[in-house]
Amino acid sequence: MSMQPSDFGGTSGRTQEILRQSEERFRLLVEGVKDYAIFMLDPYGYITTWNEGARRIKGYEAEEIVGEHFSIFYTDEDVGRAHPDEELRIATAEGSYEEEGIRVCKDGSTFWANVLITALRDEEGELRGFAKVTRDITARKEAEERERQLSRERAARERTTDILESISDAFYTVDGRWCLTYVNNKAEELWGRPREELLGKDVWEEFPEEEGSESYRQIRRAMEEGVTTEFEALSPVSGMWVAGRAYPSREGLSVYFQDVTERKRAEEALRRVKETERNRLARDLHDGPLQDFSYTAAALGMVMLQAEDTELEERLQAAVDAVRHGAQGLREVVSDLRIDGEEGRPFAEMVRSVVGRNRMMSRNMEISLEVGEEVPSTPLGETGTQVSRIIQEALTNARRHSRAKRISVNLRMEGEDLLAEVLDDGVGLGPDASPGVGLDSMRERAALIGGHLEIESEEGLGTGVRLRVHLPQGTSE
Repeated sequence: MSMQPSDFGGTSGRTQEILRQSEERFRLLVEGVKDYAIFMLDPYGYITTWNEGARRIKGYEAEEIVGEHFSIFYTDEDVGRAHPDEELRIATAEGSYEEEGIRVCKDGSTFWANVLITALRDEEGELRGFAKVTRDITARKEAEERERQLSRERAARERTTDILESISDAFYTVDGRWCLTYVNNKAEELWGRPREELLGKDVWEEFPEEEGSESYRQIRRAMEEGVTTEFEALSPVSGMWVAGRAYPSREGLSVYFQDVTERKRAEEALRRVKETERNRLARDLHDGPLQDFSYTAAALGMVMLQAEDTELEERLQAAVDAVRHGAQGLREVVSDLRIDGEEGRPFAEMVRSVVGRNRMMSRNMEISLEVGEEVPSTPLGETGTQVSRIIQEALTNARRHSRAKRISVNLRMEGEDLLAEVLDDGVGLGPDASPGVGLDSMRERAALIGGHLEIESEEGLGTGVRLRVHLPQGTSE
């Protein structure tokens, strides 16, 4: 048998007052809570009370929201799939329902919420409504997402590091201030220094010998111009030939490079074999067939002087012209072959030799040569050979096809760049003219030494061939 407060006679009024005060204190407590939205729903989900925390979190004043259905706090997607009704159904059946999900504020913004809905029943067990407690957990969710993102990034970095440590290329990265941010084990090996000594340091301060080298120039160009560059040069640091690429990024620069010394040695050995063979071939052609051409032309000339038949004389003259033409072509071949054999000669001297031979082969053209004071007087090796061959190709094209009266060859320095120009006043090339094998060959040779070739021609206004090649610091001294 249950007892009610009235069963205690005179204490009934005092008990009721105590209960009223207790309920009042609880109401004030709930209404004053600011970190939690605590409010009541009727059995159908309509809002009947509203506290300060609910106002702060959701943005509604009490007079705006009391009487509205609580589904107003849910996304259109959740409402469309009747999720609010499902929450009440579960709370009714199981006593409570809890979840974490997205909720909507008055201004349309959303937040992550922890929601607890508790079914409220009277003494007879009848459902009287629901108590709903909502807590904003957006900060926690964002922190968890940041942690997940950091974990993914750490895992990605670890995978990238594993890859970079396993590749055969040396690899390093620098930031925008040229400070080393990563060095793989192959770079440590080629540099002969541990990464612990290098990370965080300025790469050029750590390897000052590199400044002015071809790799230094290309790596700086990648950073300054934001373009991918390539290099193949002798490293002043290791003494090895290295080939690599520099890739710019928002963070700075990534550089891959590898030791190609053995390949360069093999190429040098092959070049020397080819040079020896070219010299032998040039010598054999000069001493054999070219001398035979000269003797035959002279002999035919003597026979022509003794001929009395006009028709025979004309035929002999045609034969002499043909022999001389063949001899001229052979001289040009010998001249080309000899360029490769002159790699050890001073560069300016090589070019003077090329121009001199072309003057001899085309006496009806004026071919001038101007060499600037700063043009290297020392040998330039493979670079000197290829520049000389490009000049030879340009002169050959001008002599054979331009019908020019004057051809000029100009050499000068602009900073550390060598500029070579071959200009003629001939007929030029029309817009539909084919570039020909000679022009393609010049472009290939320019690319071989990292040069930039421009060919400008206009019909009736002649042709200009311009080559720009960077010479490493100290070459022009």
